[in-house]
Formats: sequence, C-alpha cells, structure tokens
Amino acid sequence: MVDKKRKAGSQESSERPAKKPQTNKVKVTHLSSPDIAQPVVAHSPGVGLPSDVSFNAYSKTPSSSGQRQSSTLLLQSSTHPTIDYLATESSTTSIADKHVKQYIAIFDPSTNNLSVIPAKKMTVRSSVRQLPSANDTDESAAADASDAEPSTSTKPPAQPPASSSRAALTEAFGTKKSKKAVAAIAENRLLARTADNDIENDPLSSAILSSIQEDAAYADPSLSTTTADSRANKPLPQADLTATDINHFYPLSSLIFPGPARTTLSQMPISIWRDRISSGQEIQSRFRYIAHRVAGLVQLHLSHPDDGSVLEKLQILRYIQLLLELHVYISRLPSRNRAIPPPEKWPANTTSDTSLSAAFQYKLVGNIFPSYLPTKYAKTLLITTILAMTLHVPPPKWAPGQELSVLITEPSDISLDLALQPVEVTKYYRELGCRLETLSDAELTRYGWEKVGKARKKVDSEGKEVTLPKAKFAKLRFPVEFPKISAGRPGKR
Repeated sequence: MVDKKRKAGSQESSERPAKKPQTNKVKVTHLSSPDIAQPVVAHSPGVGLPSDVSFNAYSKTPSSSGQRQSSTLLLQSSTHPTIDYLATESSTTSIADKHVKQYIAIFDPSTNNLSVIPAKKMTVRSSVRQLPSANDTDESAAADASDAEPSTSTKPPAQPPASSSRAALTEAFGTKKSKKAVAAIAENRLLARTADNDIENDPLSSAILSSIQEDAAYADPSLSTTTADSRANKPLPQADLTATDINHFYPLSSLIFPGPARTTLSQMPISIWRDRISSGQEIQSRFRYIAHRVAGLVQLHLSHPDDGSVLEKLQILRYIQLLLELHVYISRLPSRNRAIPPPEKWPANTTSDTSLSAAFQYKLVGNIFPSYLPTKYAKTLLITTILAMTLHVPPPKWAPGQELSVLITEPSDISLDLALQPVEVTKYYRELGCRLETLSDAELTRYGWEKVGKARKKVDSEGKEVTLPKAKFAKLRFPVEFPKISAGRPGKR
C-alpha cells in the first residue's frame, strides 16, 4: 500500500493566530453631562506660549430663549511680566468646519473602557500690557494722598488714540487687505524704534521681540530657509535676508564682480565725467538712465570731494553703464550655442572706455556667464543685477550723509535701455522684493521727481486731451515681500 501524502504543517493541534476569535470588547462611554467640565483644545498661531503659563477661567451663560445653549468660556493669563494672553472660543464661517466638533478620548487598558468627552476649541492671542507712565504714577500717588479730601474737579477719562481705535475696528470688521496694511504699519513702527536705538529702553518693543524669539524656538527649522531655497533656483542676485538695514539687503558684494567690490569700483573710470562737468560741458551717453543722473551726481561729487559715499554712488553709476554696454553686446550675439568671444575680439566701441583691461572684462563676463554661453538664465541674471544696482543710486535731491530708510528708483529709463516692456520690468522688480507704487506730491518734492511722477496730459490721435496716469516707482522697504509661488488650479474632485 502506498501511504497518502500529508500536507506539511497540517497538525490538528496547531491553529493560526489570525483565526482566533477576538473576545476583548471595549466599552465606550460618552460623557456629556452639564455637571462635567469640558476640556480645552487650544492653539496659538504665531505665539510661543511659555511652559509655566497659567490661565484664569471665566464663563458666561446666555439668557434662556427657549432653547438650551452652552456657556461661553474665556481664559486669561497675566503671569508673564509684560504680555497678557487671552483665549477665546474659535468660531468659523466655513461651511466645511461649521459642523465640526472637537472631542477628547481617554482609554483605560485595565478596564477596556474608552471615555469620550466633547471639548472646546479655543484660540490664544497675546497683547502687550500697557505699562503706566511716570505721569500716571504721579497722578495716582497724588490721588492716594488726597483721599481724605473731597475732589472739587472732575477730569474726564483718557481716550484711546484714534489710530488704535481704527486698528481695532479694522481687526474686527476689516478685509484681509486692510488687516495686512495695519500689521505692516505696526511692524514698520517697531523697526523705526529699533533704528533709533531705543529698543533696550522700550519695554513694549522688548516684550514683542521676546515673544518673537519664543515663537522661533517652537517653529520648524526647515521653514526658516523656505524663502532662500525658493529664490536659489531663480536668476536673481543673492539677497541678505537677515539684514536689518535696507541699504544692505542687496549688498554690493553680491552685485559687483569681480570681487572685492571696493576694488572693482575703484577701477571705474570717472575722471572723464568729472573733467567735462568741471569745464562746463555736457556728458553724452546712449543710455537714458545714465544721461538723466550723471550730471547731478558729478556736481555733488565736485561739491563734496572728500565724501566717500558720494564717490561710491558715482562709481556705482559708472558700473551700471558698463553692465548696460555688456547687455547690449550680448543681446546682439547670434542665438546659436556659441561661447561669448573674449574681450580682445569684441567690436570697437563695445565699451565706452578702453582703460579697463581685457582680463578684468573677461572675469566680469565669467562671473555672470559661468559657462561663457549666453543662456537665457544668465541673461536674466544680468538684467536683475542691473535692476538691483539701480536701487543703490540715490534720488536727485539726496544729500551726503542722508540715510535712506527706503530704496527707491524710477523704472522708465532703465526699461528703455534694456529694451523691455514696462510689464516685464515691473515683474523683475517684484521678484527683487520691490513694491510698485505712486508717490504723493510731498514725496515727489522731497525726492526731486516733480516732473516725472505727476500726472501728465497728452493729445491723442483724435485731438482729444488725455490725462496719463501717474508714474509708479519701485520701492524696497521693510518688510520685504516676495511674490508667492502659485500652487496652481485645484484638480477636479
């Protein structure tokens, strides 16, 4: 007889663990009695809460109107030396989140009991505590001293400033754009205090900065380099995102090549400009941007020959002319993938001055065009570098020693020199972090752009008089905002 084969591992005593019946049951208890205090699920957007902060709870039960309504909870803390924290129940107008409720579940493995209790979702906000001034202290002391005597004169309570009232109304009922404008004004006011070196003596500013530092400690370190990483792959000059002075946001070391920047600027030939202005002659230039600015800077340099800042501005203008001449030459090269010829083979009058050595010009081209190929990326980098350099040229009424809190330039001349449409120049300036805005009449007079910035009238082809819109100026100021990367249109669900 032939024995029947038996399947391997088919023992009657062995059973698979997956087929064992699950006999454990979990008992779920829903705690919804009004006598049970509901826990709180709180979040603090933009605020780093200290670990030792404690809150006082306040509740308000609404008047009965036929239906049962839950009480409103408010948490307040003044344990921080200079900052008050206030937590209110979160409310939303979104249809998706309107019916979402928060719950907290606690599981006890010893009894297999799962307790579920509804929770209140709250948002924690911070505000700087208004410290009493010296006058208020003196008045309170005088009031304590004269408690026994009846007061014959009544003093009306101090009214809050109009700006704070408008800010409160904007925060409560304003649009997103108006709220953003109020936040920018407050941030600029704080930066202005910092510039005046009063930050150490101002407890309000110190409290705000300490809160920002606490928030940074809890932030994700990968998010701090998001802006720098997004700009690294763009044809833009390198910006110093940690700069506290707007004049150093685009340092000369990232705009002037070959380095060091001071050595390169010292090689810029400005003696020809100085000699022509000294002899009463005009300076001719094929570039509108240079022709409209060179005479004023040279006159300022002749009036202040020992001022290094004026000399640096004039050298920067001469370097911009060299970059414009390089841009014109490279733009006329054939579009084929051919390397840029060495400076010895350039046509005559490619640059307006022959005092610059061929080795210097070769290094300059190599810094902007590393492969010496006129690629689109490198051409765009040359354009954005020129536009960033124009921010370092002061307005016509700039005086030596005057510190500018805003870098500003008028882009119409440089757009014609680069043969670009105004829309393209506007896009490049926005990529550099500038804002394109019109100037008020007072600002036009202060900067010396009365003829350029005011609205002009023009007669069209039909003989009608048309008023042209006011010119827009590129401004670089804190806080610097770059264009946001579009996430694209959402896909169909």
